[in-house]
Amino acid sequence: MKLLHIVGDSKFGGASVLILRLAQKAKEFGWHVDVLTTDATFKKVLRESDIGVIDLDVIWRDINPLKDLWGLYNLYNFLKNSNYTIVHTHTSKGGFVGRLAAYLAKVPIIIHTVHGFAFHEQSFWLEIKIFSFLEKLASHWCDRIVTVSEFHKKWALELGIGDEEKVIAIPNGITEERVIPKRQKSEIQKELNLEGKKVILFTGRLAPQKGLEYLLKAVPILVSKVNNSFVILVVGDGPLRDYLEELVRNLRIEQYVKFLGFRSDIGDLLNISDIVVLPSLWEGLSIALLEAMAAEKPIITTTIGSNLEVVKDGESALLVPPKNSQELAYAIIKLIENPDLAERLARRAKERYKKYYTEDSMLEKYMNLYFFLYNINRNGKLKIKKS
Repeated sequence: MKLLHIVGDSKFGGASVLILRLAQKAKEFGWHVDVLTTDATFKKVLRESDIGVIDLDVIWRDINPLKDLWGLYNLYNFLKNSNYTIVHTHTSKGGFVGRLAAYLAKVPIIIHTVHGFAFHEQSFWLEIKIFSFLEKLASHWCDRIVTVSEFHKKWALELGIGDEEKVIAIPNGITEERVIPKRQKSEIQKELNLEGKKVILFTGRLAPQKGLEYLLKAVPILVSKVNNSFVILVVGDGPLRDYLEELVRNLRIEQYVKFLGFRSDIGDLLNISDIVVLPSLWEGLSIALLEAMAAEKPIITTTIGSNLEVVKDGESALLVPPKNSQELAYAIIKLIENPDLAERLARRAKERYKKYYTEDSMLEKYMNLYFFLYNINRNGKLKIKKS
């Protein structure tokens, strides 16, 4: 069995970690597994894990019809001569180009995972119309579409992107080992000069969808109303870093915000944090949210569809509307002033993680899907893609 994950030039992030674990799990069954990616960080991680890397530059984030046709043709040629049993595509652009190339190359089984549509809850209606049409078109070139939340499955069905048989939900999952601290709490606190301070943690790519600017704009409100000394740790990197650092300077809140960049010690940083704040404007299903839940931390996040699903409409986190700095500030104050509430929310978050969002559960569902499609393809019953 040969399996290829197609990612393209998407940057290393939460979805990359899930793809890595899917690849490792398939290797445990003796499959040959490759990942097509051009991201340097992801390639390094894959090679360290002994996963094959296909360094083929054929899928780019920006839309350029002539260049994209050239990329499609080259990917088609590669797949036609590679004898993969399964092609599993990821990301919107990778999913569109990858599915079409695999379909034309007559790859037996084609699966696409929607980590988040090209449109989202903040999109204008015309954007949703155009991109949902393209998703509808691409749905004819694959056997299954996997959404990472029930929210996105329901949305896909409402928009006519496949039917109940083709669209399935497999929620993201992570392993608890991912958030186990490896160093002493006091050591990290001393290293980052955090002794005696309330630590508010943000983790994620510094990109528009994460809504970090609204958390930063909440800091002046916190300064005026919170007696405790506090600091916001910003963990991650991305295209908005320069803008966000300038915003911090303009707001004159440098003493309250630390930009730590990309870190691999997420367990240690969660361990020293008192509150995790994730002010996302849209998500597929947030890995950062699952990490905070697995670490049993009090969480503040936004009322977007997948978040509502994960925290069960606010049973295991405080919820605020997207783009609302004032509500973010008040929610942080509420948890600082009510430690019993913070502890209760953290406990419920851990319970929901264990019940619904473990890595074992996610991997089992994906492997069952692979085997199911393989068996019906072998028996000549796989006709969904070509209907």
